[in-house]
Amino acid sequence: MMDDREHESFQAAHEPVLPMADIQGIIVPGFLKQHHTLIGVCAPDRKGANAEFRRFIGEFAEEVTTALEALKDRRNRRAAKQNRAERISIRPLVAIAFSHVGLLKVTMGASSLPSDAFRQGLSARSGYLGDPSNPESPGHPGKWKIGGPGQELDALIVVAGDTRDEVDARADDVLRILNGASLKVAYHEKGDVRHDLPGREHFGFSDGISQPGIRGRASDDPGDFITPRHIAREAEPAHAQFGYPGQDLVWPGVLLLGQPASSPDPLIPGIPSSAVPNWSQNGSYLVFRRLRQHVPLFWKTMESEANRLSKLPGFEGTTAQKLAAHLVGRWPSGAPVNRSPLNDDEALGNEPLANNHFRFDSDAKALPLTSGFEDKYPQSKADPAGITCPWAAHIRKVNTRDSASDTGGRDSTYIRRILRVGIPYGKPLADGDADVKSEKDKKGEEDPYVKTESQSDKDDRGLLFLSIQASIEDQFEFLVTRWMGDPSRPKMPAGHDILVGQNDAPGEHRERRCVLFGSGLQQATVTTNAQWIVPTGGGYFFVPSLSALREVLGGT
Repeated sequence: MMDDREHESFQAAHEPVLPMADIQGIIVPGFLKQHHTLIGVCAPDRKGANAEFRRFIGEFAEEVTTALEALKDRRNRRAAKQNRAERISIRPLVAIAFSHVGLLKVTMGASSLPSDAFRQGLSARSGYLGDPSNPESPGHPGKWKIGGPGQELDALIVVAGDTRDEVDARADDVLRILNGASLKVAYHEKGDVRHDLPGREHFGFSDGISQPGIRGRASDDPGDFITPRHIAREAEPAHAQFGYPGQDLVWPGVLLLGQPASSPDPLIPGIPSSAVPNWSQNGSYLVFRRLRQHVPLFWKTMESEANRLSKLPGFEGTTAQKLAAHLVGRWPSGAPVNRSPLNDDEALGNEPLANNHFRFDSDAKALPLTSGFEDKYPQSKADPAGITCPWAAHIRKVNTRDSASDTGGRDSTYIRRILRVGIPYGKPLADGDADVKSEKDKKGEEDPYVKTESQSDKDDRGLLFLSIQASIEDQFEFLVTRWMGDPSRPKMPAGHDILVGQNDAPGEHRERRCVLFGSGLQQATVTTNAQWIVPTGGGYFFVPSLSALREVLGGT
């Protein structure tokens, strides 16, 4: 039998050492900070401007945070939290990404990137994602705050850190650099974790719990894994499949171009993701969606539907929070409904060694952990039909875990995973402020996008959604269009992802619906056309490696 060191060596032989000094830290390990500032840049349309843009890129590469620096920051913060070390102050993290239009200004090689979605841009793909086609609707690209037709950015800069003051100071430095390079700042917005409920988005639910871990090492040391391994060796095969309990370990090619991708065996690397042109090696695609959240409308709909359901056999006692939790798949604390079906469990929701450990198709069991932590919370039971956690629940739509799907076995989930690095924006809505006013469009028909405008929700709040993936089409767009927005996929009985999915089917008036089961397996359908999430901007971007910034895109 192998000892721990031998076992680490066995795993290390399969997991590559990544070029951490060449990868932007927003990709590996990702920016998971409490405060962000997003800065959108446009190069002026005049003679010589492209050369100036190139010089800026080459010089700005020195400001960009590498994966090595971001990982050092992550590990130091983790150690300080566990009282093993003092928190070492590290400058806020910085990343830069470019749109197709922006890349074309500095290299014709941008046209060789094999992504139709990237070349066309988010606003052109908006209808494909299910965004409204009615020009009068707030979610139509023509009404976006940034990134709509004629408002596309050339580059997006992300500044992220632990305090708002530190991020503001670093963002001011970036703005001075941009001003000195004669570049136009077309977009500037701050995002911060909620001060009242840290870690929760504006609807009140914990966010970012189910993030994939990335396979790979930061050095030649066999145990220097980028994603920490918390499961004891005797818990095979879970020890080799997960970082934290329930955290899938995906091969780096799922996020990074040119690196080993997934194969049918999660422990064996697959064919490297395509890196064309050569300078795209160790780069990735970034999706930015500015999503406005109408909090009163969401909770008013939950209250109305919960009241209706509570009068049906098998659904007695349904509350707005319970209904919302089953549409999300988690309670507000983050506790999964598979482990706590009847009520929220704050302790479970706040425990990272337990709150993501559950299965759908089979029973789960407590795992021995390297820390000695004992998971004594109720374990999840097999739920293949979606009786406890509906197949339409958000967390089940985007990650089928151990369940098969319309695209195959569980390995089909690995290749769809994305790394979410976004953050809320705007002030939280005051409690009790939940009046919603309906309006009508010019035709006299109620437009579900227009009616989301609320007299009590005038302040703009929502999510600055940012995701990292090796393929926009096969990951982000697949999840949005084929799973979240399709009532029959990834498995039946399902419905739409009512939380964030859309329905743009002709004649259905953007109505979304899903199937729930009662205590005696009675079925009921939840139906709504209330659009509590409205797209208001964004873009598709490419995140180059540091060497590409210096040697291909930058310079004179």
